[in-house]
Amino acid sequence: MSTPHRPPASRRGFLDTTLRLTATGALAAAGGLGAGCDGSTTAGGGPAAAAARGGDGSGARPPLTGSPGPVTAQDLVDVDTLWSWVERMNAAGPRLPGSPAHRAFIDDLDRQLRGYGLTVTRHPARLEEWLARSWSLRVTDAQGVTRSIPVASYRPHSGETGPAGVTGRLIDAHAGDEAAYQAAARADTAGGLGGAIVVVDAPITRLTASVLADLAYTVLPPQARADFAQEDYSRVWLGVPPPPSLPLARSHGAAAMIEVVDQTPELAAGQYTPHQQEHAGLPALRLDREQGARLREILAQGPATATLVLTASRRETTVDYLLARLPGARATTATADVTADVTADVTADVTGAGPAGERPRAVLVTTHTDGQNALEENGGPALLALAEYLSRYPAASRARDLLFLFSPTHMAADAATVKPDAWLREHPEILAEVDMALAAEHLGALGWDDQGGTAPYRPTGRSEPVAVAVGHSDTLRRLAEEEVERVGLTRVGIQKPFQNGLYGEGTFPYRLGLPTVGMITGPTYLLQVAPGGNLDRLDRALLHRHTVFVAGLLTRMMALPAGRPS
Repeated sequence: MSTPHRPPASRRGFLDTTLRLTATGALAAAGGLGAGCDGSTTAGGGPAAAAARGGDGSGARPPLTGSPGPVTAQDLVDVDTLWSWVERMNAAGPRLPGSPAHRAFIDDLDRQLRGYGLTVTRHPARLEEWLARSWSLRVTDAQGVTRSIPVASYRPHSGETGPAGVTGRLIDAHAGDEAAYQAAARADTAGGLGGAIVVVDAPITRLTASVLADLAYTVLPPQARADFAQEDYSRVWLGVPPPPSLPLARSHGAAAMIEVVDQTPELAAGQYTPHQQEHAGLPALRLDREQGARLREILAQGPATATLVLTASRRETTVDYLLARLPGARATTATADVTADVTADVTADVTGAGPAGERPRAVLVTTHTDGQNALEENGGPALLALAEYLSRYPAASRARDLLFLFSPTHMAADAATVKPDAWLREHPEILAEVDMALAAEHLGALGWDDQGGTAPYRPTGRSEPVAVAVGHSDTLRRLAEEEVERVGLTRVGIQKPFQNGLYGEGTFPYRLGLPTVGMITGPTYLLQVAPGGNLDRLDRALLHRHTVFVAGLLTRMMALPAGRPS
């Protein structure tokens, strides 16, 4: 039976060789795509205009006096308002790059940011869009009996079939490595694997959360380090070990692939991974461990064939970056000379800045707009809360401009789009302003796991570990530690850079040499498309507290002396 193209709407490398945490897609998206955006600019009217209009249609809060920070829970929009923004984002369904839901969310952010008086510009970026439409698997056994096998998920950007699918002999290639393919070819009575649909294992390395603690400067509170050592951190999105190679299967003549993932049905369902894969031209579906065992029981009875369907639309298009500016008490001197210097080498000076007033100063605040569920990615609503709060102050009270950057390309491969570091290199006039960056992703997550496959998939009763990664600045590291303690966050690792990155969107400014902090979580359901969008796996009070932390850290960053912090 064909799977509908969108489930019901109302629900990073980290470790290399042995550990890979990639920066962090849904199993599908809805019909025809909306019109592209044109890069137009809309200027708001500052705090007075924000007070007059409001950002979300519910009325604006009054302007503030003094200076922002330290931030308390009462300073931001309340818990229910922030939660309602996440609900609204989630209600449209998965926001895969270029999908209608994704484009609508970008429009919604644009509207709300303008309502708070920010100046918003839209910048189309190239995108090789790939959106799955339907997927299914039917198997005919040695006795001629045909049955449907429930599919846990498809492999994004693997490949596509026509509506009738592809039919071929089922061949068990087990580990899916070169030796396994050679052995399977020798054993096959047809004399090779040409046109076959191969069945391969997709194991998941069993890890504990000590992988975070081992890469941390410090863990807060300190006793959480011992807890992490006992806590399961098996995650399919880590890609440990790497998923079965599609190009290798193609080189042996396979027409399609079935991956048997070592996960329970509840956890395997809807996992959109690997989420940044280049298009491979070999359609692939995933089965959970129970359906994988069932398929292999059929194969044990004799030769079998299968029909695998994975229809998808694929096209070259664009999708918009959003850049929203909230001006501060900034210098107005010309920046042409600085821009030319940055164009020549934007990473030449990772610590220094000239005298105050030499050029505009700004903090880059960033997240991404594409995602699968209520967690991936709810950084957008959190940044809206920051914009709403800070826009209520007069510009003179803000020592720096704030540049809110919303990337639309997190769930696409580097070759398929323009990532934020490349985008910023293409806009040296923007990069020339930035002293430091702050990224926020996946706020409010509760822990869910199956104890590495040994127990039912259920809540752990704990919040998900939080990684607050810091690069290029001891000052920002100290501020992050102090802010974690001030807000009272627990189960937090203040993380070192790893593999030339900061685990998520913070990777991109970090790679440009900018002092950067990135807050991120990575639960089991991070990339999962599910009915209700996994909204029930978030805690609204924790979401708000995480946002207070990000806001408080931002105000402290804004107040630092001019230039890049050391």
